[in-house]
Amino acid sequence: MWISRGKTNKEVGLTLGTSPRTVNKHLEHVFEKLGVPTRTAAVAMVLKN
Repeated sequence: MWISRGKTNKEVGLTLGTSPRTVNKHLEHVFEKLGVPTRTAAVAMVLKN
């Protein structure tokens, strides 16, 4: 949700109480599962569906 709203890894990390690196690692796994290479592609795919 926060990624689709344009939040950075740092902003998401502050919201969740984790480091930006942790957010980045989780996003890497999400991108892999969705089969997309970037944050923009992931958001586009989710909003499309």
